[in-house]
Order: sequence, then structure tokens, then C-alpha cells
Amino acid sequence: MADSGATPGCDGVPDYDVVIVGAGPIGLSEALLLARMGWRVGLFERHAARYPLPRAVAMSHDSLRVVQSAGLFEAMKPALDLHYDGVASEFIGEGGEVLFRRRYTAPGESGFPTMTGFNQPDAEAILERAALADPNIDLQRGWVAVGLAQDAALVHVTLEPADPSGGSAEGDRRVVSARFVVGADGANSTVRTLMGVPVHDVGFAADWLVVDIIPKVERTWMIWLGQKIYGRPTTFAPAGPGRRRFEFMLLPHERAADFADKAAAWPLLAEVGATPDDSELVRAAIYTFRGRWAENWRAGRILLAGDAAHQMPPMMAQGFNSGMRDVAALAWRLDLILSGRAPADLLDSYTSERLPHVQQIVQQSVRFGQMICITDPAKQRERDAGLRLVRDGAAPPPPAPAWRLGPGVVAVGDENAGYCGMQGRVEIEGRVGLLDDLIGYNRFVLIARSRDPAAALSAEADSIWRTLGGASLHIAPDGPVRDIGGTYTRWFEQAGADVVLMRPDFQIYGTAKTLAGADSLVRGLARQIGLPANAETQVV
Repeated sequence: MADSGATPGCDGVPDYDVVIVGAGPIGLSEALLLARMGWRVGLFERHAARYPLPRAVAMSHDSLRVVQSAGLFEAMKPALDLHYDGVASEFIGEGGEVLFRRRYTAPGESGFPTMTGFNQPDAEAILERAALADPNIDLQRGWVAVGLAQDAALVHVTLEPADPSGGSAEGDRRVVSARFVVGADGANSTVRTLMGVPVHDVGFAADWLVVDIIPKVERTWMIWLGQKIYGRPTTFAPAGPGRRRFEFMLLPHERAADFADKAAAWPLLAEVGATPDDSELVRAAIYTFRGRWAENWRAGRILLAGDAAHQMPPMMAQGFNSGMRDVAALAWRLDLILSGRAPADLLDSYTSERLPHVQQIVQQSVRFGQMICITDPAKQRERDAGLRLVRDGAAPPPPAPAWRLGPGVVAVGDENAGYCGMQGRVEIEGRVGLLDDLIGYNRFVLIARSRDPAAALSAEADSIWRTLGGASLHIAPDGPVRDIGGTYTRWFEQAGADVVLMRPDFQIYGTAKTLAGADSLVRGLARQIGLPANAETQVV
């Protein structure tokens, strides 16, 4: 997409296409996707430097696909603890009994491991270096957003210098303008406060001591990934190459002040086999795990993403990953709107899709947390008996998480629509790799197993598809796009479809049982986007 050519100071011409408030991993990722699409981004952060300690430690397959879409997967590898052979998550009861085990086969739908440990400071450094090197991104630290004003065309953001604590300080104010503003400024979001958006709290709260260590010696952990759920509930997790994360629930008689000195973590670490002799204590901090969401993520040209829009208990490691899904969902919408191919009202579907998706995850995370946080011995025994029934095959296992988008830009009545779409390894004209690496990122993709679906498009649908810059592919074991390993063949069978239309955020728009259905899929997509007839790429 062409750059707007915005020049600061010119009447009616914004300083940026998009201003993002908050330069954590969500803000940086959003900026990078938009910049790759050719848009000019102003990225403002209150803190003078990146936060140096780990926070999130698990990156889902679709978050890695966002990193891939930004062209940074190879650069990100040093921060990742990749395990392509699959891993298992375990619930451990008294005496070391394995009460339940769920094995995650690799790869996930996006062609990457279902979940990967990562070190957030290293990952943020990689994202920031890419942002600083991108001529379309203007990253400025030390500025606090204190005011937002919008008219029919622009948002005007008032910024003040930040004091060392991250709040505003005395100094010269400045005002910058943009067509859209994204608040990615965390759980205590200033942008959300300025929007006046109410926050819904599900009422779950639990205090946990979160501890990160770097082992000094090679060792095998009692639990590689999972939960100890007797006595003091404890989470075990990899946290990037050579790092470990432990989360210890505070018991009813304990208070956060008891752990004000991080050295107070050592007696708890001793219970999991870590001592000062064999481990370096990187961080120990008390967190109150909650489940909350903003009730609307859009106010005109102002939007929310990441923790500014939602917070959830970390038991399912979905807080950071839900933010990365926000990033992907926003980027393609903003690209279409900024280029004049869709109206701004397309952004209404951002909340209508993403909020129900997040609500499912928050509620499931809360239920998971409530099960883990049981401390009453009688209730623990009841819970453990139920887990044994599942383990021994006497009761069905809980279904694997399958979170679905709410209503929006998805085919109505299609049972496959609104779920994450597949990415597998393919061969195209002698080149082998994951599909997006070979056909380009951030694209609408129409695939079929019988022949190229473009052949089934009417003149109207073909024009729409060209306007959207969509890719049309015939993927089969012996097709022009060769399905290596049968990933797409199995997917078509499971979906009961011959054609699948995927959006740039990897979500399935819709499917059709025959090749002829490709035409109605494309025309239906255009109607839901609000694509103008004979739309041409233009800056609005």
C-alpha cells in the first residue's frame, strides 16, 4: 500500500496514518505489520527503556504466525524454546501422581508448535530493533498520552514528557495527529480511561508469586510443563532458552508483604529443587490474577488492543497471545480502510468478533484457575477423583480449546467460519516452505483441493479478489501447490469442504463444499467488508 506522504505541520494532513500508544510487544507488533503494509506509524511509549524482566513466557502457534507475518520468525528464534516434537502438560497430585496429562502434538494449525516458551525481554528487543530500522515507524520514548480529541477525519493526541516513573512531568506539551489511534498501553491503559470505556470484571482474583530463574546446571525437572495441584498450587513452565518460570499461589494465611524481599522465594524454590547454588534468581513478584475485559474496543477512530482491552489469569497462557490476535485482526482492517477499500465502520466488527473470542478464553481460564486454586482438602480429593476418571478412560477428557470469533466478517451459518485456519508446508515451483513464506504475508487466501478456485470466480468476484490482492491456490498432494505431509488434505476432509477462504489474520472466513461456492464466498466477503463497487486503492 502506498505511503500517505503525511507531512507534520500541513493543514489537514496528519502526522501519521496510525498512532500507537504503548511500545510493548503488542504495540511493536501492530506497528510492524502496518509498516510492512506501507503505512506511517507513530509509536509513543512512556518508559525510557524496555522493561528488562520477563513477564509473558508462552507464545502460541498463531502468535508466532504474527511474528512470521512481520518477517521476523528467523530473527525471533534465539528468544524461543521451540519443540517441534510435541510436549505434554501434566497435573500432578500428592506423591507425584500424574492425575491428568494432555499431549500437544506439533505443529499446531499455524505450522508452529502449539505453544512455545520465550523470553519476553529478548523478544521485545528483536521487535524494537526491527521497528527502529523501519522507515515507516517513528518510535519515541518518554511521552505520556494525556488527551485525545477526534473529528470526522483525524484523532489529535496530546502528549506530555514522562517522569522517570512513567507518569507525566512538567514540560512542553505536543499534539500529534493520525487517522487512527490504537491504545496498546497495558492493563492500566490511559487510552482506555480517556475513551471512558467501562470494564467488566468476572470476580476472580488470586495472588500468586511469579518467579523466574536461570538454572546454572543441566537438569530434568519433575514437571516440565504443568501444575502441582496438592498442597500449594504451583505452575511449572519453560520460559525461553535456558530459563524456567514457577508460579506459587499464596495460601490463605499469607500476604503479599511476606514476599516483598525476592529472597523470600528461595524456600518455595527449594520445594521444586532449585537453590542459590544451582540457579540464578531473575525475578520474584506478586501478581493478582484477574479476569476482565473492556466492554467496547472502539470509540470512533480510537481502538484498544492487548491488556488495554482484556486481562485474564495466566493458567492457559493466553493473555499475551490474545493481544497478538488483536494485532492481526486490526492490521488488515486498518489497511483496507486507510487504502480506501473499506469504510471505517469495518472496525465495528473488531469488537464484535474479538470480544466474544476473548470472553470464551477468560471464562475458561477462570474455570481452570478455580480448579487449580482449591486449597480445601476435601474439595481437592473430589477434584482429584474426577481427574483420575478422565485419566483412566472412565470419563471423557475435556475438549481441546476451540475458541471461535463472534459475528463480524465471517460467513453466516458456516460451522467452520471463525476458527483459526491452517498453514502447512507446501512446494511451489521447486520452493518448499510454510505457505505464507512462499505466497506473501497479510493476504486473503482462497484455496481448493480440486483445482484453482480462481477458475470458478465470476467477473464480479474476480474484480473483488484483485482489489483485495487475494491469492488463489490449488493445493493437493499432486497439485501445482504440493501438499507436503498431507496437512491440507486432512484439513479439507475434516472441514467437509473443497474450498476455504482465509483472512489475513489467519481466521477462516468461510468454506464451500464445491468449487462453485468460491464465487459466493468472495462476494459475501466483499459485502461484509463494505467493499465499494469498482474500489481502487486510495488513501482516505
